[in-house]
Amino acid sequence: MKTIGIIGAGFSGLMTAIHLLRKSESVHVVQFDPNSEGKGIAYNPQSDHVLLNVVTAKMSAFPDKPDHFLHWCKQQKQYSGINDQLLRQSFLPRSLYGKYLHELYTTYLIPNERFKHFKETVIDIEIINERLQLKSTKQQITLDMVVLATGNALPSNLVVPSGLIKHPRYHQNPWKINFSDISNNQPIVIVGNGLSMVDTVMELRARKFDQQIYAVSPNGFNILPHRQFNFTYDGPLNNLSQNLSLKELINLFKLELRKLQAFGISAEPLVDALRPHTQNIWQKMSHEERRFFMNKIRHLWGQARHRLPFVSYDFIQKEQISEKLIVLAGKLDAFTNNRSELHVTLANKKNKNKLTIPCAAVINCTGPESNYNNIEGNLLGKLVEKGVISQDALFLGIETDENFQIINKSLQKIPVFALGPLLKGKLWESTAVNELRIQAKNLAEIISRKQAVGQFD
Repeated sequence: MKTIGIIGAGFSGLMTAIHLLRKSESVHVVQFDPNSEGKGIAYNPQSDHVLLNVVTAKMSAFPDKPDHFLHWCKQQKQYSGINDQLLRQSFLPRSLYGKYLHELYTTYLIPNERFKHFKETVIDIEIINERLQLKSTKQQITLDMVVLATGNALPSNLVVPSGLIKHPRYHQNPWKINFSDISNNQPIVIVGNGLSMVDTVMELRARKFDQQIYAVSPNGFNILPHRQFNFTYDGPLNNLSQNLSLKELINLFKLELRKLQAFGISAEPLVDALRPHTQNIWQKMSHEERRFFMNKIRHLWGQARHRLPFVSYDFIQKEQISEKLIVLAGKLDAFTNNRSELHVTLANKKNKNKLTIPCAAVINCTGPESNYNNIEGNLLGKLVEKGVISQDALFLGIETDENFQIINKSLQKIPVFALGPLLKGKLWESTAVNELRIQAKNLAEIISRKQAVGQFD
């Protein structure tokens, strides 16, 4: 019996464990995560107002059962009488999806004698005599192989003044805030204007926070809503050569976009058509093309790619119109505090003015950091420093081969595998359920084959 450790019990860790136990009867799975039981932090909000950004039809946890989540929803009392087509195209609460994943956890993992979940934080991994020594906050255990399913890292603290980081009113993790502890008599400052900012504002309003909220980022708020329901456009796929350069791909995108705009249609169907091919496109790019993309195009692609349910978009628009939400293009410039007050200064990039605000909290919503050296006390940063894992040249993720196996600093393969956001440098798109469910299934198959022939190195 081989013992496989999985670090992380969110979506990726959950589904990898399920597939491993189903595909091989001669493996024992031990999972390490101090909090999660399948949900992960993304699907465990404190209210039902925060919605998924993808419709029900695309959220099944199993790639070979595309309607699994839909059928599960139909079994829930509040959706039992809803028309299938309507439910397929609906953006349901994140908390509901968390309940779905937790039910998979309790159904497939908890009853299994070959599964054990340790609610502990892993602090180190060492390779000793071709086996892995995993050290957690409570124990040290020897394993045959480890899967890193750590999900998205925390936002980087580099965007805020260093002294503010240790202030009790500063929150680095927007998904792990006790909103009850935030005072309702002063404004809140959010650093970042992406999807997590929207979710945080909705959480705050759901908890009756009625003060102004200031959101600041270098580019302001540019998120688009989902608008083109049930409209597909495969125009670019007809001209998608196997050897297109990045420049040629951009020109093709512009050409097809002009065709859509002539009929009053925005770019969303075009982005959706290219979306399934982005991993292949990224892998064929040269290093120079990838660097150019990151410097010049990344923000525009992210704006078109990561869209909001229209109800969430409408909510944010109303917040801005009423000036309950003030969105600024700029940065958090400075802060001052005494025993009872915290003031932060925001620098407005457009008019060059500075605004000082007394605030109840500063919340970091800048998105996950992918350079693991920038996150204090992070397991991945420690492993990078030791040379156990290595990052790609653009610091987007970690180096692996085509079978998810990690390549260390000495360019050797080690019995550690990775999936999810850790593969962003290799695949670019590696965060959505559609990619993660396929990765989890494929990784379990790879591990099962290695286990069958005794190749655990």
